[in-house]
Amino acid sequence: MDSYSSEFSARLTEMLTSYGLPPDMAAEIEAHLIPVTFEKAAVVFLRGTSADLLFWVLKGVVKLYLPRRDGDRTLVDLARPGDLLGFVNETDPKGRRQVLEAQALTRCSIGILSRENLAQLLRKIDHETAVRMLEQFNTAWSMLFARYVTFVGSSFRQRLEQVLYGLADRFGVNDERGVLLVPELSQEDLAEMIGCSRPMVSKLIADMNNEGLLMRGEKRRYILRARLEKPASIPRGNPETRVISNTGSKQAYSPFTPLSSTVPARAQGQGALARPRSGSYRSIV
Repeated sequence: MDSYSSEFSARLTEMLTSYGLPPDMAAEIEAHLIPVTFEKAAVVFLRGTSADLLFWVLKGVVKLYLPRRDGDRTLVDLARPGDLLGFVNETDPKGRRQVLEAQALTRCSIGILSRENLAQLLRKIDHETAVRMLEQFNTAWSMLFARYVTFVGSSFRQRLEQVLYGLADRFGVNDERGVLLVPELSQEDLAEMIGCSRPMVSKLIADMNNEGLLMRGEKRRYILRARLEKPASIPRGNPETRVISNTGSKQAYSPFTPLSSTVPARAQGQGALARPRSGSYRSIV
């Protein structure tokens, strides 16, 4: 168990607690995990393969793709330590099958657990806890549905901002220039995440760069320089409109993403990030 990152253990415990499960179940799950190492760009699983196994990210970052009928695929999300892979599946006459594909963005350690082992652990919980867990699952899927409905109805600029602020909360590191997004993402990756062409992403990034909201960091990393403010009268986690302080424009965000997932956590409670003088940005296109 010492080989598992503290981030994984903490996030697993937090996730189980949010679903009403006892915290000690995290230790039981960890005891049954079989760690497997995947090198950068290695495939963790493909769409259509058996979904009898669950995959927990112990270390590293994993890309999740949705293959399309035209032979291409959409980059759905990035998974970090503590995230569960392979829970989106379907059934056919041959059994339960994976819907998504998983590929290592960095060198990863993945903990594998069979559904049967997880079912045995869940059989230990009482009836009241099981009901609470089902209610939480229903809430989570409902919010996920609302998130993607909102996303589909948004402009490419709104989609890109939502993706970047979400990445800032989950993968951001405080930097003197703003919030550094740690994953190395290409413009092709971002284009896949918002459903547009690479030239369109290049234009959107250039616009955000000119507005002082975004700049290019080292390698293929980006730095967010905006601070979003939330009206005090709007409850946390509800659909809301936030104001981008640098531009004064309004942006609608999904109820699936709480405030901490939309505003870079390291920027909350701090003063607005200063917009640098003209000419101080690095080229981003």
